[in-house]
Amino acid sequence: MLEDRLQLVVEQLAERLERSVIIDDSALRPLAVSAQLGRVDQSRIDAVLQRRTSGRIRAVISEHGVQRARGPVRIPADEELGTLARLVIPLLDQGLHLGSLWLIDDPALTPAQVDEALACAAEASRLLSDRVAQDSQEAGAARRLVDNLLRPDARVRERAAESMRELDLIEDAPSYVVAVVRSRPDCPVGADGANATADLRRLAGDVRRRVPHRTVVCSTPRDGELVLIARGVLHESFLAALRAGAGAYAVGTRSGVESFDAVREAREDARYAAEVAGVADGFEGMADWSDLGPYAAFQHLERSLSGLERLCPGVSTLWEPGNEMYECTLRSYLGHGGNVQKTAADLHIHRTTLYWRLANVERTLGVDLSSGDDRLRLHMALLFAELLPQVSVARSAASDGLAPAALRHV
Repeated sequence: MLEDRLQLVVEQLAERLERSVIIDDSALRPLAVSAQLGRVDQSRIDAVLQRRTSGRIRAVISEHGVQRARGPVRIPADEELGTLARLVIPLLDQGLHLGSLWLIDDPALTPAQVDEALACAAEASRLLSDRVAQDSQEAGAARRLVDNLLRPDARVRERAAESMRELDLIEDAPSYVVAVVRSRPDCPVGADGANATADLRRLAGDVRRRVPHRTVVCSTPRDGELVLIARGVLHESFLAALRAGAGAYAVGTRSGVESFDAVREAREDARYAAEVAGVADGFEGMADWSDLGPYAAFQHLERSLSGLERLCPGVSTLWEPGNEMYECTLRSYLGHGGNVQKTAADLHIHRTTLYWRLANVERTLGVDLSSGDDRLRLHMALLFAELLPQVSVARSAASDGLAPAALRHV
């Protein structure tokens, strides 16, 4: 196994140089660790015991450009962090950073010792390169199977699910997370479909590098969408990897997927969560289907002006030009549970002015704001409207005549 062969490289180098050696991957997770030889510091102990690198140490590593380096990097001792000097040798494959070989550089390594470390780093790079090639083959097979899990034909999906289990491309888990990554309306990715697909392909590769082996599989990016399946127990690390690379994307997830047979249905939930996360306030571009709250009620409602009107007839008037004041007033009033004092304070207006605005809304929309049912319908309509492009709603209201324009003249 790769880990065993890397471990042998590390132990032999540590014994010859009489100092501690660590090989980690591109996400700074230790892959092979020697016994403690020579001087050590708390950072080295933490890396071994906790299998991770602290945020402060990561910042130092970033400052010295370790993950961009093409040759050995010396990091001086840091009294404040309590770290000894280190020599870091990047492990590369055709320019791609696969990981690093770390040695304590106290006492300072001689040129001959550095040459010996470089030779071991070259062997470690070759081993990691073989892993990359194997991962690439596995990723290709996994993409084809994930694509088949999403197809309409039930027999194709069943065969793909069986193959996923037989090939063991992702570790068994009590449940899985299905994620959908889509470009956000306010952050278009690439000038055309080809660029968007390339961006999603790079994102998929970055996610796979950041999470442990055999814990994530991806679909073939198409139509501006990428689907990923991850082990449920790695939910947090998986989401962290997506956040690190997502930026211009909206990410929706569906947790608690019990089997590969349920992936296609879960994809629809995750796709809707991504749609909401990309446009609705409060989600910051990422949402799980189970956390959508009242937005979950709109999943199967047509995202159009007619869908909005079914929730509350006449409500489209609020998005006609000049009616922003009434929409804002209603959002605040309903968001504060109908509390007049809090709403007036929030809007910085007198309560008399608030009563006047609310009376105009009631008269024109034909609603009674003292009625819980009417307040609920209005509140749901305001939330649903966040899923519709506001300009399209305004233009549709004006051209289709779905609502009166009376509020503009109040």
